[in-house]
Order: sequence, then structure tokens, then C-alpha cells
Amino acid sequence: MNQSIPEKLKGKTYIDPRTDIGFKNLFASKDAIKDFVDGILHLKGDDQIKDLKYSFDEAIRFMVPEERKVILDAFATTGSKRFLNIEMQKADHSFFIDRTILYKAFLVIKGKHEMEKSEEFKTLTKEEKEYRRYEIPETISIWICNFELPHRMGNYIDEWAIYSKEMLNRGTVETVFPKNKYIIVCLPKFNKTADEVKDPVDAWLYVLKHAHEGDPLPDFGNGIVNEALKRIKIENLDKTTLTELEREMIAKEEIECRLAGAKIETRYEMIDAMFANPKLTDEDISAISRISLDEIKKRRAQR
Repeated sequence: MNQSIPEKLKGKTYIDPRTDIGFKNLFASKDAIKDFVDGILHLKGDDQIKDLKYSFDEAIRFMVPEERKVILDAFATTGSKRFLNIEMQKADHSFFIDRTILYKAFLVIKGKHEMEKSEEFKTLTKEEKEYRRYEIPETISIWICNFELPHRMGNYIDEWAIYSKEMLNRGTVETVFPKNKYIIVCLPKFNKTADEVKDPVDAWLYVLKHAHEGDPLPDFGNGIVNEALKRIKIENLDKTTLTELEREMIAKEEIECRLAGAKIETRYEMIDAMFANPKLTDEDISAISRISLDEIKKRRAQR
């Protein structure tokens, strides 16, 4: 085996496509992004994406009033003037929904800016430009989440949009602004077996969920997915990519260790506070804190 392969990856077939490097390698082609987006937006025939431009780690800066910046995992512009961003989210956090809204706001402004820079817009008359002053392009945010969402999702894919409460009360389930979409994917809820995978979206999600497990993945009959799997196959990666991946793994480990340590310290602070309550026995404190009774007794002895 190649000696440059990090120890933790030995015996595995692919790098984890949910990591930053793995995600970029998996979708490092127009065909891959088109195949995934066409599928998740249910685009068929002439409605399918004909062409697109894409970039990773797209930084967007605005003055509002001081400078603010967001970095999109993957940003794409289609030939039909759709603006998309695809985010791979590995961990939940307290303001997840706020973040989706904030990123979409930046995406809308960037889309508007890009639209007005286009050759098509520049050829418009002054009157036409004025007429289209507030027009914004179609923007689609796709969030692939490796955690349970803070709201109840029955399926593994959900779509958010702007709806009229009055229309909903009348039984009309129709967005009032179809150019604004959020596609939310919950990987933990994707539980299809390989035999149950029948379309491109499920093939991509199966890869995202299972590629890190170690074994070779099945052939789903999708040449674009197969090419993507080759890009994340460990034996096909160059030394530079493997070195970057090892650094990413070490950084992730360090963060996880610090978080674990912080959680333990917080729990011990809670234990110390409970010691002040004479009504709580060591057994009670152990049950509440989920720290072993031996550890509780040891902690009390150290006080």
C-alpha cells in the first residue's frame, strides 16, 4: 500500500465525501453537479441544466454597514441564469436555520449583482434597466445535513419556500415566489439500501452516507457517479491531497477533543454545584450527570 496514505485511511476504499476535501473531489466536475442538481430539482428533458459554471469556497463580501463575509461550499451559475449554492454540513449548531437564511440573503444579492453584470443586461436600454430594477434571479440553496434537523422531517428531502398563510388556510399549497428555494437533505433519514437506489439523487446520497465506511460501493449504473467515486478513491489520490486530508483529519480530531473536554468540564461544574444540595445523594448526582458513581465519589473526595 502507498506509504503516504494516512494510517486512519488504510483499509478504506474512499475518503469521506462529507469532509471538505472529500466533498470537493466528489463534485469536482460540471457533470457531477448537473446530475445531482437535475435530480434533486426534478428537472427533465429541456428543463435540465444545459451548462453551468462552478467554484468551491466562494467568498462573498458586502458592506452592511461594516464588511461581512460568508463562504459558500459550492457556488454554481447555470446557463438559464439560476444561481445555486450547495452546502455540506457535518454538524448541527444552535442557529442552523438562521444560517440558511443568512446565506440565502448573500446568494440573492450576489445573484442580482452577477445578473446586472451580464452582457444581456448591459445591452438593455435605460428604461428597461429601470423597469427591472428590483428583479432578482432564481436562487436555490441546497443544504446536505449530516444530522437531524431542528424541525420534524418525515422524509430525507424537504423544500422550503415562501407561502401565503391566507392561501394555505384556503387549501392552496403554492409558493408565492417560486424563484426562491431551499432544498434540505437530512442524511440520517436516508436509509435506502443499495438495492433500493433507483435514481441519481439516491445514488449521490448513498455515496455521501456510506463511502466513508470502508468497502467498495456498488455500481448504480450511473457513469457520472462512477467517475466521482474514482475521484475519492484513496489509491487514486496524489500525495498533496492526502497530506491536506491528513491535516484536515488532525484538525477535526483536535476540535472534537476540545469539545469533549469542554463538555466534561461543564458537567463537573454542574456536579460541584449539586454537591451543595444536601438532598442529593451521590447516586442521584450520578444519574443526573451521567458520570459514573466512582467518578462522583472521587470528585467529592478531591473537594
